[in-house]
Amino acid sequence: MKEIQDLLERKVIFHCTPRGGSDGSKDFDVVHTTNDPLEGNAPEWTSPSLAQVYKFSNGLSLFQPSENVDDGFRLFDLDELKEELDFLKEIFDENRDWYKEESDFEDLDEWLDGLIPIAEVMASGDKFAFDTYNRNENGECPIRFLDHEAYCGGCCDPEEMEVISQDAISFLREILNNPLNYVASHWTGGDFNQQWYPDRATIA
Repeated sequence: MKEIQDLLERKVIFHCTPRGGSDGSKDFDVVHTTNDPLEGNAPEWTSPSLAQVYKFSNGLSLFQPSENVDDGFRLFDLDELKEELDFLKEIFDENRDWYKEESDFEDLDEWLDGLIPIAEVMASGDKFAFDTYNRNENGECPIRFLDHEAYCGGCCDPEEMEVISQDAISFLREILNNPLNYVASHWTGGDFNQQWYPDRATIA
């Protein structure tokens, strides 16, 4: 976790243009918010690396315009995760028959039941899921990107859902090093009367 802690301490600036073609630009010093460490043991479904993350901070909010604005990237705390899991299971159950028509993957039911949402791109509907069906011999699980257009009426199977990383530490490293890939294009920037497009990021 020392590497992730060091990445969290870097200064990140989003250089933004206004949504709607208005003139002008604006720079934002984005913030990261950590939570208290998880008390007690991590749930059995977690991996060694994800348990390590929760022992550092039970959830993370990254690339926020300010601490009080829910925009950017969020790693769910375990209470949020339970709610997100119920939501995702409901979506899966509603669309399961359609997925099966579109997919050739024989173990689709088992694979879907093993997906646990652990993070999201805020204000987008896109999520990241822990793929427990494909857990390796070290107890680590791939983390997949779940495009909201795919799981809400498209084809949700292993071929369609991109693997972002093979463990939680490399997942956070990827997010922190490539922020514009993991925030909504209409990043709000704290001003709800004007949304902003982050065109580029400076990391110091």
